[in-house]
This record gives sequence, structure tokens and C-alpha cells, in this order.
Amino acid sequence: MITRRDLLKGWFLSVVIAVSPHGVVLVKAQELRRHSPRVWINLTEDNHLTVLVNKSEMGQGVYTGIAQLVAEDLDFPWDRVRVRPAPAGWRYVDPYMGIQLTGGSTSIRHMYEIMRSAGAAMREMILTAASKVWNVPKNRLKAELGYVVDTKTGRREPYGSFVKEAVNLPVPGDPPLKQEEELRYIGRSVPRIDLDDKVNGRADFGLDHFFENQIYAVVERPPSFGSRAVSFDASETLKVKGVTHVFKVGKGVAVCGEDPYAVLKGREKLRVRWSESRMRGMDQKDLRNYFLKQLRKKGLTARLDGDPQGEIRRSEKKLELTYVLPYLYHACMEPMACTVKLGRNSCTVYAPTQNQTGVLAVARKVTGLPPDRIEVVTTYLGGGFGRKSNTEFVEEALMIARRTGRPVKLFYTREDDVKAGWYRPMCAARVRGSVDKEGNLSALDFKIAVPAVFEWAGRRSGGVDPAAVSGVANTLYEIPNVRVEFVKVKLPVPVWFWRSVGHTHNAYIMETFVDQMAYLAGKDPVEFRLKLLELNPRAYRVVEEVAQRSGWHRGPLVGQALGLAYHFSFGTHVAQVAEVSVEEGKVRVHRVVCVVDLGPLVVNPDLVVQQMESGIIMGLSAFLYEGVRFRNGGPENLNLDTYPVLRLSEAPEIEVHIVKSEGPMGGIGEPGVPPAGPAVANAIFRITRTPVTELPFYRG
Repeated sequence: MITRRDLLKGWFLSVVIAVSPHGVVLVKAQELRRHSPRVWINLTEDNHLTVLVNKSEMGQGVYTGIAQLVAEDLDFPWDRVRVRPAPAGWRYVDPYMGIQLTGGSTSIRHMYEIMRSAGAAMREMILTAASKVWNVPKNRLKAELGYVVDTKTGRREPYGSFVKEAVNLPVPGDPPLKQEEELRYIGRSVPRIDLDDKVNGRADFGLDHFFENQIYAVVERPPSFGSRAVSFDASETLKVKGVTHVFKVGKGVAVCGEDPYAVLKGREKLRVRWSESRMRGMDQKDLRNYFLKQLRKKGLTARLDGDPQGEIRRSEKKLELTYVLPYLYHACMEPMACTVKLGRNSCTVYAPTQNQTGVLAVARKVTGLPPDRIEVVTTYLGGGFGRKSNTEFVEEALMIARRTGRPVKLFYTREDDVKAGWYRPMCAARVRGSVDKEGNLSALDFKIAVPAVFEWAGRRSGGVDPAAVSGVANTLYEIPNVRVEFVKVKLPVPVWFWRSVGHTHNAYIMETFVDQMAYLAGKDPVEFRLKLLELNPRAYRVVEEVAQRSGWHRGPLVGQALGLAYHFSFGTHVAQVAEVSVEEGKVRVHRVVCVVDLGPLVVNPDLVVQQMESGIIMGLSAFLYEGVRFRNGGPENLNLDTYPVLRLSEAPEIEVHIVKSEGPMGGIGEPGVPPAGPAVANAIFRITRTPVTELPFYRG
């Protein structure tokens, strides 16, 4: 954090990486500062470093990981490193995405070279400045933990002593990075940089910013998806002390007032007439039947190898299973919230967003202001999981502020959050397969009916939705005959990216079905998979390693069973073994052993372990409990008393083992989720001999 004292000093050494038509380049900071103070790195005269991070911190540790990259090549003491969220703007886009967004397990992968180069460039500029000030050759100087050291005389002074001179130097275009043997931070588990603020209550989340003269707002939302407010009676609402405004916004009706109690009390008295919807009257059973009916339709072919239907027809050993998986709510600890202030020629937005480019776009749309008049401040996120890359809540706040003429804090209750939708899609799948006389998987015919997530996100290609078939159309299993078919389900239930996106449902279906085929073939599930992965050494190794680490071949404890699942997603291979018991119909997951391969380099091992642990917990929760239940076309279970999540007392012992390999760096935020549910389901099958084809396992 930059202090008032730092700002008064006025001298910063700033290194900016920007995107040009020719790719990623280092841009001379002095030139950029004439147009904007937004820069990647700030170093003050009293030797404090602040890194501006263009990715959102939602618990995954990205502030720490990205700051490590800068501190490494700058060679700066960790206890003097601070982080601030970067503003929204073209300078801070992810160069591989073309937008400023946190998602797809890309943060460290995409920013790795950029942030290391920024630190290295700053180091070289400091050394050059010191060489001139001391009048000594640069090659006898070295950078060491925030100090410039003269290797001949032993003289040493902090970097900050040379900031004033260094700021006027050209930024080197290709600064040398440290070699592996020189690394001080990368590959080590340094303390999390956001921990102190969170423990001491200094961290700002979505609800924590206040403007003078602000009002509060909530939105009454339709009871059925596809419906919207036609008219309303606010006569009783406006009698509530503190209520200031009532009007239609988006699909619902906004109630605004001087305090949260007033708007919540006023909303209770609001009477709204809603438009008709094709969803009205649709309950959970109707929804299930609707999805199953979609499987009868002809879809789009996402992959076709060989003759899977003919092979299955001719085979003596074959199997067909039908799966139904529910809509999933993101269940972020922090529901949506956004605080907005509009001036005549300015707009300020405080939001817990994963999508700064999207927020900037809706702010431009609502206000008509150019980007340089819009300030987007990214707060900490109390969980995101993809949900907070959606910008509907920000757009609502902006429209309310424009209508009322006052700063506004829009907040969602938990019930509002569930009613807003934007769930992980529900899906139904029919999977057929066969094994040959040698017991090998000879054919797979996979058909899935699911809404198109990318279409809801604005990509209207008319073809196969990438999320619908991810992890299946590109499976690493070597199967000679494969067909993957996608049927787009068209319902007015808003769907969105949920942690691991399409991999979450497809891994469950694939990995439980593969286990069924192993059973049909009379093969051990580990050996069955290893045969399918012979041509992929990284995948082969994680399955082999997790079997060894879990004691697979020794067998489970008495009364328990082991289940295995493997999945490749976001560039990372993950295999998990779950140790499970079933007593009187109640499942207990005692232990999960996880092996993860995200390539040759791990920036912070603790962050990898934490993300695997959290992904496993989220996957187990979804398998056992989670699912949006529908009544009359809308969600019925609106809070955590009826939408249960895994409790601390139910959390298993988790072991995470990291293996390294050659290849590109993988992501880590999402790949831990997909294998968790199927690993448990496969263990349950070994006990009950009944495949789990509908979720959640416990249905309320």
C-alpha cells in the first residue's frame, strides 16, 4: 500500500508492460506517466515496493504469486513488498486474453514472464543509475535484497537512493532474468501478502466502501426465470421511513433508501406484477424430464473417430448409462455488492469483480463517459468461482445511481443471489461404451444435453459450445472409436462459468463411466486407466503416483473403499483417490490423496496445495449436497439452510503431492475440482455396486 508520505515524495520508478500490435513490450514509463499514473510497479525513495496486480484476489493467492515474480527478479526483501489492485484499462489487460479478467486458471501462467521482466527491468535501471551516481562500472555492481552492492569496495545503499535518477532512464527491452540456481522466491512458499490485512480487518470487500450521501439499494427479482416486472404498487413501500426511490431496473424493481433496514423492510411491502414465462409451473421433476427429453434430439457432432456406434453394436460387452446433474449455485461467501458514484463527467465503481474490462464496458454503456473518466476499483472478493466475472450486478448499480442522482451501494442478500441465477448448467447425458476381447475400452459414444455457457457470455457462434464438451472431446484417453455429440438446451435460466466450467460435469460423467467399463472388463481401475494413457507420460505418471501414494494396491481399511479419478484441465493433470465408507446410507469421506502435475515450474507450493484442497472440498460438496431445486420455474432453496454445503466436520484429511514434468505451465485454481466427486462415486460403487448417475447424492 502506498502511504501518504510516499505520495508526497512524488518520486516513483515505474515499469509498465503493455500490449502493442507486435505483442508484449516494455514501454518507457516516463512517457506513459504523462498520460496516466497507472503503472505496474512503484518503488519509493524510502525503499518500499508496491506491485499493481491486474488479477482479482478472491482467496486463490494471486496477489502473493504475482508479487513473488516481481520481487524475484528485482531481488527485493519480501517484508517490504505491498500490492494494490490495478485499475481497469488497456494497460492492464491480460495479453493472452486481450481483456482484464481473472479466470480459466490463467493468472500466473499468463503474467509470469511479464511480471518477471518488469522486476528485472527495474533492477537494471537501478544498477545503471547507481553506476552513474557512484561513477563506477555497472558490471561490478549487484542487486541484493533491496540494496545495490559494490562488489569491490563493499559499499551498499538501498534501491530507493537511486530512484530519482533511475526514473529518467530508458526501460531496457530485454532485461536478463535470474537463472534457476539464483532463484530466491520462485519455487518457495513465502507468506501470503494479503493475510495480514484480512486477519486485522483492513481488507476491503464489496460492501466495505462508503461514499458521502450514499443510499442503499436492493432489487426485487422475478419468482420465475424468463419473467420480468410489468408493473408494481409501491404505496406501502414508500411509507417505510428511509425509503427514497422505487422503480424498475433490469428484470426487477429497485428499492432505495437511507439504510439497509429501510430498503429490506420496504421491499417486503412491495407488490409486483410479473410477466408470464415458459418456466412458470415447472418443478424439479418437470425440469429433469425436460433435459432427458432433449437427449432424443439430434445434436452437433463435436468429435468423431472411427465407428463407435458400430463397434458398440458388435461388442459382446457393452454398457449404457444416463446421467442427470443439477444446476449449481456458486455459493460465494460474499454475495454480490457494488458501490457507485456518478459525477457530471466522472464515474467511480467499487466492485468485487473478476472482470474489470466488463465492468468498464457496462460503465461506458450506462454513463456514456469515455474510459479515462471511469475509475474501477477492484476490492477483495469473498470468493468468486466464476460468478463475479458476470457484470449484471454492476450494471444494476450504475443504472440505479443514474436514476437517483446519488451514490449507491447495491447489495444482494443470499436469497437475491440465488434468485439472480447465473448457475453452472444442469445437464443430462447418455453414454455408451464397449470393451474388446482383451478388456480394453474400444468405443465411447457420449451425448450431452446442456445449455451453452459461452452463448450466455456473448459468444454466439451457433456451433458446439466449448464448455459443453470440454474434457470429453479432447480427452487424453486413447480410445479407437469415439463420438461426442452436443444438444443445446434453450431455457431462460441464466448460466455462467462455475469453477472448472464444463470440466465439472464432464469429468464426473467420464470418470464414473470409465470405472464402470473397467468393472465390465474385469480390470483394476488403475491398470485400466494406465492402459488408456500409455501415450501420455504426464497423465500416466500422476495416475501411477496417486495409486502408490494412496496405498491403492494394498487396499482400503476394513469397512472402507477406495475410488480413483483422473482429469486433465486448464493445462494441469490431476489424479485423486478417495477413501470412503458408507454406513446406513451416509457417506463419509475419510481421506483424499491428490497428485498434481502443472508442469516444470511451481511459483509457490503452498498456493498449489491450498487450491487443490479448496477444489477438493468444493467438488465433494457439489457431489454430496449441492443442487438448485426448482418450483414454479424458479429456485426453491434460497439460502444455505436449504442449499447445504460441506461442513468443516465432514472435511476429509487431504494430502497433496506435486510432481514436476516437462511441458508448458498449467493452471491451478480450477483443476482440483473435477476429479473429487467421481473419485468418491467410484468408491461408493465398490461398496454398493450401484453407479451414482444423478446428483446430488443426498437429495433434499
